[in-house]
Amino acid sequence: MQRERRAVTNLTFFDRLVNSPLNKQRQALVILILFIGALASAAALWLEVLIHQVNVVDLVFLPIMTVLFAIMGVGLIRNPERRRYAERLAYTVLVFYALFMLVYQIRVTVPQQHTFSEVMLWYPMLYLAAFLLHRRATAMRTAMTIWGVSLLIGLVFTPYHQLIANADASAANSLIQFYVSGLTYVLLLYAFSRIEEEYAETRVLAYIDYLTQLPNRRYGESMLVQLLRQAREYKTTFSTIMIDLDGFKRVNDRYGHDVGDRVLKRCALLIQRYLPRGARVIRWGGEEFLVILPERGEAEARRVAEEIRAGLAGYSHEGVGPVLASFGVAGLKEGDTLDELIMRADRAMYRAKKLGGNRVVAASTLTSTVGVG
Repeated sequence: MQRERRAVTNLTFFDRLVNSPLNKQRQALVILILFIGALASAAALWLEVLIHQVNVVDLVFLPIMTVLFAIMGVGLIRNPERRRYAERLAYTVLVFYALFMLVYQIRVTVPQQHTFSEVMLWYPMLYLAAFLLHRRATAMRTAMTIWGVSLLIGLVFTPYHQLIANADASAANSLIQFYVSGLTYVLLLYAFSRIEEEYAETRVLAYIDYLTQLPNRRYGESMLVQLLRQAREYKTTFSTIMIDLDGFKRVNDRYGHDVGDRVLKRCALLIQRYLPRGARVIRWGGEEFLVILPERGEAEARRVAEEIRAGLAGYSHEGVGPVLASFGVAGLKEGDTLDELIMRADRAMYRAKKLGGNRVVAASTLTSTVGVG
């Protein structure tokens, strides 16, 4: 359980959105934001030139951001695996832009206009982005570093003599509000991130089998519902493999439940070893496991089942020996409900048991068997 809690705290907010629609669209979202950022930077520079109000910070950073964001957007289309690097590089550039803009605002804009210009309304987004891109501890350090550097900039670059000479209470109030509100944003984000993290931890633990650390039946049913919905909407497919350890009750009766638990955990690890990418194994109940194979038909699922069967049969548990299993494979059929799909896999598995166990039976051909031990 402690391992699962640490796993949650080592994930960013975005990483915890594994089953959410936002996670599926994250790649497109990042690319879209980069292109919007490039266009916005170019448009802002063009408008400032048009009205002859270009400041030195925008003159340096806006062309850089226009070119950089556009290149990163194109790069992500060609190489999506670089998304994390693109996110952090873009964030770093924006942080430096914001800090240099803060210097300009404090030195020039605040004394002249007695407040910050509209561009500084985006400053709190730096704190929010830190908590979206980093795990909580790193996000807090990042946000507080930005706030601390901002405070240092204020202490160093504020024209105190000019504000005092002009009795500029509005400018002083703007500076105070800027720093107090910034610190408040950071603390609130930290508090909310802890609440969200604890919720995510509770949710993870609710979907994890305590003994094997595999996803439990609740998670499996949720995943199946999602896959069935996708299959109906996008004409995709998936398959299931029902696995039941042969004679496992004898292991418990002969060696005790402690040994039985150890064997179950080892079998869970062995099953995972032979899964293709994207497949999940679920602790379905007792000594039963359910393997879910997205985007794979029954024939391919049958090959996977045979690999798992051979792997289990070839492993000798200390003091117990090999623990064999029976396998029932069922692929999704048109018009299937989840109950029908699972029932076919279950029937195929029981057929494998009746034939002596340690074999694979496909639901579509209940009279054929594969891999007889």
